[in-house]
Amino acid sequence: MDSLAALMAAPAVNDVAIDTDSVLILKFIIMSVTHLLIGTVQGVIQTLPEFALWIRATGPAGHMIDPLAHAHINLVGGVTMAIMGLFYYVLPKIVKRPIYSPVLSNTSFWFSTIGVLGFFSSLVFLGIVEGNMVLSGMTYLQALDAVGPIHHILIISTAILMGFGYWIFIVNIFMTVFKRRGG
Repeated sequence: MDSLAALMAAPAVNDVAIDTDSVLILKFIIMSVTHLLIGTVQGVIQTLPEFALWIRATGPAGHMIDPLAHAHINLVGGVTMAIMGLFYYVLPKIVKRPIYSPVLSNTSFWFSTIGVLGFFSSLVFLGIVEGNMVLSGMTYLQALDAVGPIHHILIISTAILMGFGYWIFIVNIFMTVFKRRGG
């Protein structure tokens, strides 16, 4: 994990200078692939008979794991991060000017990354905890009540982070297209 952090912060790879825009795009690609890897591993695990039966037996708690967590890590994390990186790469070539704000680009990356991973982790964690409560004899509503406000706090806070990341991205893209810097 240290090498991933070093790569994401590194201004050079193999002693070849990499511009800031390329580092940003590389970060989006790396996170896209990371999200898709996590989603693929989860997809394989949840097809194993004992896991599939557990997920189905827990009702709404299992639903948080499959399809909600699985879909979010693959589609929102994997696909959307790839599209964001693609926009940051292609748009400057189309409009013949740099992205409006590199700071907003980096901010959108971190909010989106933390939001997606946090949302996914929250769904899986809550699905497991509440699912085990259901299997021990509680109804799903009793399990939800037992977990208390942490359920909603985790889901809402990570969804907000994810949303901020995407809205910052959208603002940056529109500003790039419709407004010149300093004008």
